[in-house]
Amino acid sequence: MEHALTCNNLKCRRELSERALVTTCSHIFCIECAQRLGVNGQEADRRNTCPACHSQLTNPDDAVITNLSPSEDYKTSVLSGLSPNVIMECAGRALSFWAYQTTQDIYYQQYLYKTLADKYSNLSVRLEKTVNDANSEIEGLHHKLSSLAAEQDALRRKNDEISRAYKDKSRKVLQLQELYDKVKRKAELGQIQRAASDAVDSTLQTNQMDSGYEVNLPTQIHAEIVPPPAFSQSHRIDISGMNTGLSRNYTNMTREGNHWPRLGGSSHREHLHFTNIRYLLTYDRRYIRSPCWWPPSIWHQHNIRTSNDDIANSRRNPDS
Repeated sequence: MEHALTCNNLKCRRELSERALVTTCSHIFCIECAQRLGVNGQEADRRNTCPACHSQLTNPDDAVITNLSPSEDYKTSVLSGLSPNVIMECAGRALSFWAYQTTQDIYYQQYLYKTLADKYSNLSVRLEKTVNDANSEIEGLHHKLSSLAAEQDALRRKNDEISRAYKDKSRKVLQLQELYDKVKRKAELGQIQRAASDAVDSTLQTNQMDSGYEVNLPTQIHAEIVPPPAFSQSHRIDISGMNTGLSRNYTNMTREGNHWPRLGGSSHREHLHFTNIRYLLTYDRRYIRSPCWWPPSIWHQHNIRTSNDDIANSRRNPDS
């Protein structure tokens, strides 16, 4: 396959097959480029320079349009009548033109190949760098994913441990709450019992104050006073039958008139004896519960029987 000539305009590079404009500087252009560049003018003053090498085209035969596919008749007549020397000279110049065009086309192809090779090398380097960066990033992401998976497992185990600890703490809290409720109920019962005992004490004190019974005791004696009940506002005690008379609940106690029975003289007044429940009569005429028995020289004693309920409460709760 023969090498096809191309337009020497670098912006065109069209393949020439039929007609073209040939210059004496060994360049060839397509008809469109020759008309656009003004190379095919018949007058010399209207011609421009060669678009490829900028040679001046002053002679009329410096740029001519030739037929690249001549007919057989044209081939027969174009060189007819010329001497062999002229024919050989024309053929030699035509071969030189063809060799120049082929060489220029080879140079162009080499430059194009070099340019494309450089671009390919640059693209290959960039591609390799991109691939390496991508592989490095993928490897880093794999390591990060592995660490995150391990961290997730650790957090899951920690969460399970916390959940088990929370359940254990909740169970202990429930147990403590139940124990607290039991203790609270027990304390409330104790306070109720203390309130009942205080009501009995108040009844005894009120009855004695009404009967005019007075006993003077030393102020140096220290007795344990029962603290007021913590639940006195919420737990009420029905004492409607406690201060209506001593003969109903205290069967062993008697009164003569409006006074307590006296054992005779000031010496007997100092011996007030409590048999079944321990009460102390202070200097300000108040009865308080005593934690122990005191000598007769300090406290006046008298034989007083408490009610059955108070005796039962005292035996069940000796600390109250």
